[in-house]
Amino acid sequence: MTTWYLAYCRPREEGRASLHLRNQGIDSYYPMVEVERICRGQRVKRQEPLFPSYLFVNVDLEQFPANRLNATRGLRHMVRFGAHWTQIPSQLIYSMMSREDCDEQRELLCHLPRCGDKVVISDGIFCGLEALYQEPDGDTRSFLLLELLHNQVRHSIDNRAFAPL
Repeated sequence: MTTWYLAYCRPREEGRASLHLRNQGIDSYYPMVEVERICRGQRVKRQEPLFPSYLFVNVDLEQFPANRLNATRGLRHMVRFGAHWTQIPSQLIYSMMSREDCDEQRELLCHLPRCGDKVVISDGIFCGLEALYQEPDGDTRSFLLLELLHNQVRHSIDNRAFAPL
């Protein structure tokens, strides 16, 4: 019977360990959270592990030998207390999975229009002008195609400064 266990990974190698476990037919999970950091003088949002260097592994220890788990690339060792491996309640794992895959996260990923869609600019010096959406410019800005003096101009605008028509 499969049970969730806690594994300790090498620093910043949770993804590598998860990939090698998946190649062996073992499910794993590491919850991600969006954090805002200052990188090279700019505020940047990115996804980072909620528990750095830790990974949850769903495995049946009777069918899969423990030494193969400890030899997986990216993993240092399975966490244990004495002779017993640390078991994690399934409810806790499924609760974290359901919170991570929520409507708010999906809305953040799909709220931008598609290439070629018409938008109206609602803020800034181009307020009230119509434009064509081209592509994202980082996480918080997008390129729009404006027509100014009978010329098409490509301009980067904050995502909150325009709305689809």
